[in-house]
Amino acid sequence: VGCCNGHIVSRLGEAAKAAMLQCVSAVSDRFSSLSGTQSYQFLMLGLEGAGKTTFLYKLKINGYKKADVQADMVYLKEVKQDPGYHFEELSSPTIGQYSIWEVPGNDVMRPLWPMFYRYLHIHGVFFVVDAFSPTCFDLDQENFRKLSKARDALFHLLHEDELRVSVFFLVLNVNRSTEDAAKKEEEEQEENALFEMLGVPEIEKMVHMKTRFRKVVLNCANISRKDSNWENILKDFRKMQVQIQSQIGS
Repeated sequence: VGCCNGHIVSRLGEAAKAAMLQCVSAVSDRFSSLSGTQSYQFLMLGLEGAGKTTFLYKLKINGYKKADVQADMVYLKEVKQDPGYHFEELSSPTIGQYSIWEVPGNDVMRPLWPMFYRYLHIHGVFFVVDAFSPTCFDLDQENFRKLSKARDALFHLLHEDELRVSVFFLVLNVNRSTEDAAKKEEEEQEENALFEMLGVPEIEKMVHMKTRFRKVVLNCANISRKDSNWENILKDFRKMQVQIQSQIGS
């Protein structure tokens, strides 16, 4: 995979260069092994601390607790066995075999996101946003900066040429049960405020986004592959993909 662009490398520090080489190797190996298969490929992106790794491994391992996921990731980093990105293969009665690439959203790894969608056929993107931290709804400068950065990243991804036919799910990762129909009015107002700050009303007005963008609210630390919320997301993905393919063919 010829993605080790010299101009990009020259602007990155040593940590980023090492991460880039790992990503190049990972994408190259996986690209070769997936050639000719029908497995759906998903990217799980978002800023650092959004809960992406917990989300992925709650889907992968039934009963895996959030605290255990975090402890295991800390250990892997300490012994230098964590490549940063994570890749897992899963299956569903709704869409069959699928794979998820979870890529960190720190300052080192964000510039490397394009490697994953320029050299792999990505069918869907899960963009995860922190809505569970105790301070995530505080009206302070740090939160505004963080949300602005997330918004910019989301809009950039939505308009990337390589992702123009990919389905997007904006996931608000909350710290409550999403099975509870009696959602508190205050919680709903807070979530709607976050969606607005992330530019969702603007996105939903774009005609070409109507068949490829959805917003969802999930407790990513309390989910599994068998969760009805997750299966409904995969059902929506399949419907949206069929719509997108029909538009391409028309």
